[in-house]
Formats: sequence, C-alpha cells, structure tokens
Amino acid sequence: MIWVARQLFAPIKYLRIRHGDSLLRSKRVYDFVLPGIFSACTCGTFWILGFRLSVFDHNELVKRILDLLALMIVFYVAALAAVATFERKGIDNPLRGGDAVLRVRNHDGGGYFDKKLSYRQFISYIFGFLSLLSLLLYIIVIFFGVAWPEIECVMRNHRAATYILDNVINPIMLFFVSFLMWQLIFTSMLGIYFLTERIQTLNDPEH
Repeated sequence: MIWVARQLFAPIKYLRIRHGDSLLRSKRVYDFVLPGIFSACTCGTFWILGFRLSVFDHNELVKRILDLLALMIVFYVAALAAVATFERKGIDNPLRGGDAVLRVRNHDGGGYFDKKLSYRQFISYIFGFLSLLSLLLYIIVIFFGVAWPEIECVMRNHRAATYILDNVINPIMLFFVSFLMWQLIFTSMLGIYFLTERIQTLNDPEH
C-alpha cells in the first residue's frame, strides 16, 4: 500500500525541492519561515485581543476559512491543468538564476539522483501542492469544526484534561491551522509570481 500513498501524496514532493543557496535566500522562506512567523503573530493577536486560543471556537472564522478554501481549490486545479498543458517556448527549460532540484528515484530502481526541474515542472509542483494542501485543509476544518465541540465537552469532564485542552491542545491546533493557511497564502503568492512574471520573461535575454 506504500505505492498508493506515494501516488496520492506525490504533490508533497514540492516541499523537498531545493531552490536557493541558503535558508533565507530559498523557497524555504515561503514554505516554512514566513508561515511560522505569521502563525506566531496570529496566535499572539488572539492572545492580546483576549480571544480563546482555539480556532474551532470561532464559528464565523471557520466559515470564512471554508469559503476561501472552496474557492481556492477550484483555482489551484485550474491553474495546474493550464500549466501542465501550456505551450510556450522556453517553459520546459531549467529555471534561470539557480536550479530547482528534486531528489527522485530512478525508474529502474537503481537508487536516487538530483533532477533539475523545468519551469513547467516547478510550477506544476507548486499548484499540485496547493491543490492537495487546500483539499486536505478543507477536510480537516470541516471535520474538526463539527467534531471538536463534542470532543471538548468530553474532555471538560476531567479537570486535568481541561487544563491540557486550554493550555496545550487548543493553542497547538490554532498554530497548526494558522501555519497551513499562511503556507497556502505564501505559496500561492509564489505561484502567482511565477505565472505573472517569470513565465512572461522566459525568452528575454539573460543579464
């Protein structure tokens, strides 16, 4: 069954792509650094404003997240389909200004090698990842939006569990959902940048 998971979650390979020469000059800024900073700021804002540090205690917020995700899933899948079939001179060339590299397995089972990605492959991984992330996040928010109040009721029957719920579990879940949402936002901005800027300059002379 491992091969099933590999196929279904293949877009997550996007997070393994190396592009840039250091942490703060690479795609990891969009993948992890900025989402982490903004998630911490989100939790801090909740705390300063006196809101409960539980994303699923705010029904209006949950509804807005679901509305946004429902819209973005369609956009991401459409963008992925467009990039995968787009015909433009240079789109299958390697990225300028530094290779985007993904470690992949040889089809003959002879180990791994570093594969340099083209513009088409890199952008496809971006929107494939965004499609999968938005779909999984949509399912997570729907499930916990319905189930979490019931889970909280059960846990609050125990004093120790109530303390852990309010001071550990709920803040962690708020940070987790915030991180995935900010990761979605910043990766979307990276994908839009490639669609609006980099693809339009594929055939420009390098300077």
